[in-house]
Amino acid sequence: MPSRRLLLFTKPAREGRVKTRLIGDLTAAEAAALHSAFLDDLLERLRDGDFDLQLAWALDPEDELPDGPFPGVRQQGDDLGERLYQALVEAADEFLSVMAVGGDLPTLPLALIHQAFERLEKGTEVVLGPAEDGGYYLIALRSYAVDSRLFQDIAWSTDQVLPATLERCRELDYAVELLPPASDVDTPEDLRRLASRMISDDLGCPRTRELLLAWNRLPLEGTA
Repeated sequence: MPSRRLLLFTKPAREGRVKTRLIGDLTAAEAAALHSAFLDDLLERLRDGDFDLQLAWALDPEDELPDGPFPGVRQQGDDLGERLYQALVEAADEFLSVMAVGGDLPTLPLALIHQAFERLEKGTEVVLGPAEDGGYYLIALRSYAVDSRLFQDIAWSTDQVLPATLERCRELDYAVELLPPASDVDTPEDLRRLASRMISDDLGCPRTRELLLAWNRLPLEGTA
């Protein structure tokens, strides 16, 4: 049985459908371009990983799976919890360790992903990457630990996601380890923080930095 699968949850870069919390600070077209840059930068890094990579696409019923260099699957379910569970449980039929990440953290280090898989292989059943907004940017599980109760009745997109998930892990008697916290780039303030870190370094995200530079959104050095 193969050992590792990483599922990257994402959407097609359609105006008005992605990075919507940035619209107002950015135009809908700019938000879609930023989403595309995030995805391309992240995929460029993940392609060198020691795991099987698959994209989990959020699509309308009439949409075809997008073409690309990586295999894709359609997200299934009425909310994020159902979509996560369905994708992870299907992957767990084929792989010993499975992981889901989103496309909102373009600087996610490849080494951190490998570290999460390694912790699973050393006996931990669940690894979580805490997001600073109270959710998580990464969830990794041993195949037998993919339980629907980890994803049911969770108040998604609130600061209760991580605490509720940790409580479910306790109820299931799962060994859990946490990665360092990080912040997704969802809001104008998140984007400003990312831009301030990119003044003199693209942080492994050249397409993202190029856009921010073109839009005059990189602060002058010494003013961040």
